[in-house]
Amino acid sequence: METSSESLKFELMPYSISAKKELPKVGVKGDVGHFGSVNVERCPLYRPLENGMETARLSGPAFPETVFRGKRRSGQPSLFKAELTLDGRHAELRFNARALRKESRALRITYEDRKYVYFSEEWGSVNVLDREGVRVSIEPGRHVPPTTTFRTGRATGPVDAVDLAIAIVLEEVDTEILTLGGAALSSPFALMQHFSDRAE
Repeated sequence: METSSESLKFELMPYSISAKKELPKVGVKGDVGHFGSVNVERCPLYRPLENGMETARLSGPAFPETVFRGKRRSGQPSLFKAELTLDGRHAELRFNARALRKESRALRITYEDRKYVYFSEEWGSVNVLDREGVRVSIEPGRHVPPTTTFRTGRATGPVDAVDLAIAIVLEEVDTEILTLGGAALSSPFALMQHFSDRAE
């Protein structure tokens, strides 16, 4: 698999598409250095047939098809009941929503022989994906009035398309629970989720 041994910078642009005969789509897209174009899309509408679940899907010629599915929250998939697949192969996801320390609340991802830690810094404004020797961070970038804020990414170490795909698809996932403030605000949601799960 192709890797990048130098520091790699990229920019993701939020987008929204509304077509008369299709469901609306929102997400982010951009060019990631020599890895080329990437696109993440999800549907912002609530769809009863999805049973409260939501999906973010990443695609790009150099990237594995990456699908994140989780309980819908704020129009996005969340980390509750979450599943992550890359080219149809499942990753294992673990996090502790009740932990008080940032390190304990981090999302831990195991995919094949790789172990990742994903966490938020600076009140959730900077998202970081780490594995041994590799780091991908994504944060708010330049602002284009009236409402568009790009996201700026930076990757260091021998990063490859799998690393980037996981970090980028998570930009369209509600990961607020990984921050202490988000965990406090999410407590009522987690309680409702608990009763919803028991009812199913």
